[in-house]
Amino acid sequence: MADVRAEVVNALHWNSAIPPHSVTAEIADGVVTLQGVVERPYQRSYAEAIVRRVSGVTSVKNKIFVRDAVKRQSA
Repeated sequence: MADVRAEVVNALHWNSAIPPHSVTAEIADGVVTLQGVVERPYQRSYAEAIVRRVSGVTSVKNKIFVRDAVKRQSA
């Protein structure tokens, strides 16, 4: 399980499309829950796509918000 966690963290960290420290991941039994806020919709989709490719990941729950959507909800 620690290997999957490390691979997921590395995949997010080393990807230039995902801003540093904008997305966090929790891993339990191969299920990854992504959380955070990004600037663009493609970043949300891309974070999920790169995590899905990690060996040992069985599913992904994408709870990442796009900043514009967050602004609209609070208005």
